[in-house]
Amino acid sequence: MNSLSIFGTSSDAGKSTLSFAITYLLHKRGIKVAPFKAQNVSNNSQVTDDGGEIAIPQFFAAEAIGLKTSPNMNPILLKSGSTNSSHLIVDGKSVANKDIHEYYRDLDSLKPHVTNAFRSLKREYECIVAEGAGSPVELNLMDKDLSNIFVATRFSTKIILVADI
Repeated sequence: MNSLSIFGTSSDAGKSTLSFAITYLLHKRGIKVAPFKAQNVSNNSQVTDDGGEIAIPQFFAAEAIGLKTSPNMNPILLKSGSTNSSHLIVDGKSVANKDIHEYYRDLDSLKPHVTNAFRSLKREYECIVAEGAGSPVELNLMDKDLSNIFVATRFSTKIILVADI
């Protein structure tokens, strides 16, 4: 079965809700499915079963269908800090506080973490439901995107677009 990318026309369009619902429904149909979000910006997180840290939507989706939670479900987590900086968590582990310019300068070094996490999940599950971030067509962010076009093209996911008008 193909994996899915859930894109939105904007932030707060309902991507997390729809990603959870699809993950849950696929599980109820007997499909081995796992939640995923390559990069999340959130101060709300949970400790995974193996001691890592991921954002709440992926944690909740996994827990709701009885999966052990793992940093592979959210390999890059940014927690907002002071102006123009965030605390970077990679593969569930605290790395450093990063200025936004430094983060984007080093973005290519994070792509292997996203790739390894997705591939690890894909070896274990038939379908990955990959939640996007913001809008996939923000031209000023396309080359900095880890959660939308990068995931969809790298892993040939089918795309569902969520619109909130």
